[in-house]
Amino acid sequence: MLAFGFVATLSVAGLGYVVREEQRASETARFERDVSRACDRIVTGLTRQAESDRKLIAGACQSGELVDRALIWLVAGTLDGEKRLALSSLVPEERQAFDLDALSLRTADGDVLGEDPLTPRTPLTSRAPRAPPGARSGGAVGASGGALDGPGDPAHFSLVLVPEPATVSRCRKDGSAGHAIALVGSRRLGDVATRLAGTMDVQVALGRAPGSIEGNALASCALRDAAGATLPVYVGKPKTELVETLQRIDRTILLAALASSSMALALGVLLARSLGRPIAKLAAEASKVASGGAQPIVVRGPGEIAELARAFAKMVVDLEATRERLAATSRVAAWREVARRVAHEVKNPLAPIRAAVETLRRLRARDDPEFYAYFDEATRTVLAEVHRIANIVTEFTRFARLSPPRPRDVDVEELVRQVVGLQEAAATGTRLVVDVIDAPPRIRADPDQVVQVLTNLLQNALDAVRVAGNADPEIRVTLSTRTAPGPAGGSAHVTHAVVTVADNGEGIAPEMADRLFEPYATTKGTGTGLGLAIAQRIAIEHDGELSSVASPSHRGAAFRLALPVHGPPESVTERPASGQSPSI
Repeated sequence: MLAFGFVATLSVAGLGYVVREEQRASETARFERDVSRACDRIVTGLTRQAESDRKLIAGACQSGELVDRALIWLVAGTLDGEKRLALSSLVPEERQAFDLDALSLRTADGDVLGEDPLTPRTPLTSRAPRAPPGARSGGAVGASGGALDGPGDPAHFSLVLVPEPATVSRCRKDGSAGHAIALVGSRRLGDVATRLAGTMDVQVALGRAPGSIEGNALASCALRDAAGATLPVYVGKPKTELVETLQRIDRTILLAALASSSMALALGVLLARSLGRPIAKLAAEASKVASGGAQPIVVRGPGEIAELARAFAKMVVDLEATRERLAATSRVAAWREVARRVAHEVKNPLAPIRAAVETLRRLRARDDPEFYAYFDEATRTVLAEVHRIANIVTEFTRFARLSPPRPRDVDVEELVRQVVGLQEAAATGTRLVVDVIDAPPRIRADPDQVVQVLTNLLQNALDAVRVAGNADPEIRVTLSTRTAPGPAGGSAHVTHAVVTVADNGEGIAPEMADRLFEPYATTKGTGTGLGLAIAQRIAIEHDGELSSVASPSHRGAAFRLALPVHGPPESVTERPASGQSPSI
């Protein structure tokens, strides 16, 4: 299901990314085109306004009362101070009628007959400061001395770039005797551009791009006059609309991707369930194979799953038959091994018994006087070997019919000190030291069986140091605590009480290292070799372990007994309902 969902999500994410990038590029290009069109529309609007002003000025020269009156007075030579004052008062009315920023009425020699405002902000001639590098000044309206250079080209407007961008429109009307009157009007382009930008929801700057529109989508274009003067126009539009559009595209693609992924996951769940149910059944039964509780199952599913179920059913049947044959064979083999070992152990004491009896019969047959003297020695030998045979049978019976644990809460340290105290009487010349590294917790265990294990380990250690003949024999019993993963691993941990018995004897012979816990495996002249086998069985039935470890002093032998705090499993503990201790 996860793999199917991952592949589907990856595919949708890849497709969504491609679509998203294409949409982003398309929307960005469209936005930039809109800004560029807005720039062209502003230039068109500025040009239309300049042409409109030019036509107004040209119409005033052709049929305007102001220009005609001034020309008549100029030709008649009657242009005195009073008439100049009358013309000067008519110029503001004419400027307001034309809605211009500045208007000037002049003679051919540059004499100003009227001007409004008196100190216009918008230049009316080319006698303004020079334009910035790269920009060309518009066509001159007045000569360097302020006089008109000629009729000019009234069919076109002119650009003036400094001190602020403006358009200048002029006309000239000639009279007799070389007299002429010129009407010059100008309009600031900044106000016109701002008004046009407001209708388009953009920002505009003339001449150069200011910092106020940096960071926005920016487009540039140019306004030109007939003389070739150029005014750069910069139009900027906030990217808020573009960002919102891109965010809307992202949300749409994300929602589409989530919907597609959800559908893919839902389909994956359905497919996984159709495949998972039979596999889960097989897994549940497969987990019972080790315990022998697995049962054949019938699974309806795809061909491969059904084939697997049939193969599993056949395997369970075959395995059960094999298990039964193996169990029978194992029991026979085990009893054969036990019989062989018991026979070997019993055969050893039978040889001296047979020799003693045969000697007695031979001495008796010939009435040898040594008969009575040897009789006492022979009977002692026979009794000793019979006792040895009885011990072998007793130990084997204990090993074969060891009673199950009867756990209760016990203090491991108290048990250790009790066993050490009992063994100190027999440990003449040997130091018994108890070291407590970590005080072990109380555990659930059968105290009698734990004492039996500890006693066996201490007696083996005492025998080892006696045989070694050390000048300073020592047995060190160490108590500690350890925490280890449980039988199934994972995050569950089990706390163990650990008892280590180490001696400084000769150590374990290499040939015995792999046979320490086998029944009847021993190098001692006395004993049956069942002590460690019984001790290990007790440890295992307590869900613990008994093992041989490296000696801390790098000399002698060391055995470690680890018992869990939780005690033995319920399946091996004695159940009081029966009233008797069952045999294992």
